[in-house]
Amino acid sequence: MTNFESEMRDVLRGSERELDSNTLGDLSQIRHSALAHANKPYRRKHFALATGMTLASLLVLVIMLSPDLTKPELQPPPQEQFLSSEGRDLYENMDFYLWLAAQDDNLRG
Repeated sequence: MTNFESEMRDVLRGSERELDSNTLGDLSQIRHSALAHANKPYRRKHFALATGMTLASLLVLVIMLSPDLTKPELQPPPQEQFLSSEGRDLYENMDFYLWLAAQDDNLRG
C-alpha cells in the first residue's frame, strides 16, 4: 500500500469515528433494510422464466395449428387432367398435323 493510500484510509477511518449517533442509526437502519431486500427471492428471474415458457408454448401452438401447405388445392393438378381425351387425340395424331403443316398446297385459303 502506498503512502497516499494509507493516509486516505486513516482519514476515512477517522471520519467514521466522528459520526454522531443519529447518522449511525440511519446508516444501521439503511443497512438492515438493504440486507432484508437482498434475502427476498429474485422475482425478475421467475418472471423471465415464465415469459419464456409462455412464448415457447405459443410458438408450438402456432406451428401445430398453421395450415398444411401440402393440401391438394395448393398443389398443381395432376397431369392426367391436362391430358383429357381431346388432348390425347391431339398428341396421337401429331404425325398427321406435322404432315399437314408441311404441305404448302394446304395453306391456300
